[in-house]
Amino acid sequence: MTNEVYLIDVTNKSEDNIPQKIQTLYETTQFNDRIQKNDNIAIKTQFIESHDTTYIKPEYIEPIIESIKEKEASPFLTDTNTLFNGKRSNTDKHLEAANEKGFFDLNIPLIIANNTPADEIEVKISKAVFDKVKVAKEIYDSDAMIVISHITGHTLTGYSGAIKNTGSGCATRNGKIEQHKLAAPFISRIACLACNVCIDLCPEEAITVDSIAHIDYDKCIGCNNCISDCPTDAIKLNKIKSEEYMKAVTEYAYGAIENKKDKTLYINILLNINPDSDCNSYDQNPIVDDIGILASYNPVAIDQASYDLINKQEGNENSMLKNNHDPEKDKFKGLWRNIDSYFQFDYGDEIGLGSKKYNLIKI
Repeated sequence: MTNEVYLIDVTNKSEDNIPQKIQTLYETTQFNDRIQKNDNIAIKTQFIESHDTTYIKPEYIEPIIESIKEKEASPFLTDTNTLFNGKRSNTDKHLEAANEKGFFDLNIPLIIANNTPADEIEVKISKAVFDKVKVAKEIYDSDAMIVISHITGHTLTGYSGAIKNTGSGCATRNGKIEQHKLAAPFISRIACLACNVCIDLCPEEAITVDSIAHIDYDKCIGCNNCISDCPTDAIKLNKIKSEEYMKAVTEYAYGAIENKKDKTLYINILLNINPDSDCNSYDQNPIVDDIGILASYNPVAIDQASYDLINKQEGNENSMLKNNHDPEKDKFKGLWRNIDSYFQFDYGDEIGLGSKKYNLIKI
């Protein structure tokens, strides 16, 4: 696995210019030299719900699709269903969300990869948290993959990029449950009103209420649906367990690409860098100005480089960024002070997912 990370600047953004820059970046990586005629190429992205406007646009992906077709290979778009409530937790509605965003206009197959229990494959990895991981079969069985990630903050990982998109995004529902159970929410005894709202939100009937609400952790799948509508914010993300969660996600990323490490290309979009996940339903102001687009065959290196580039910028005072606005200050610590985002890079390096060391090449 090489440590080169390619960067193309997009500091003067225009929607017409970005697809051209992505095409230049893609050609620089020489990904087409790594694939063969008739190969099935998974393009892993996210088909975010209609409220979000900073998602990866279909026109960004189109030049990559056309280049793959020139090789006479067969690209397909893919993602997996989410645990939390929303359109993307249901396959039919997930496809509807993709259609609303214009992804069907790309005229290639679009596969929600964990549609049935049969669409799961267990991959043996023999790591600290998991001996085996549960990966979506259509993704695992592809001959090569391109993982396209919109870089944002995240409430459990601090920073969310290629490792998160691969590890969580290629996992089946059962795999996501394994990950999220490690950081299941907790209830504040002081704040809870015993109002019963959370009971109706729980898909697993894991919550009971007497004088306060209680979570049955044997039943809880860590979907965090109960958090969003609690009227007193009594139900909290368990950020104390964030490192265990990051370990799990990183191990899943290792398993997802186990059969194609040298045929997986990562593209990180450092535009509209939101403080939290694109999955959220509220408007978000970017924490720094637009930087550019990166590509690499090393998921750890590209995330480390993305992290470093963001931290070199001046922080946006009109965002959720609470402190660390100065250049060279850690912007993700400024957002989530109790989360060490570096942990996922360190652990990825440790288990052989990739290397933190990188050679940044500007195009």
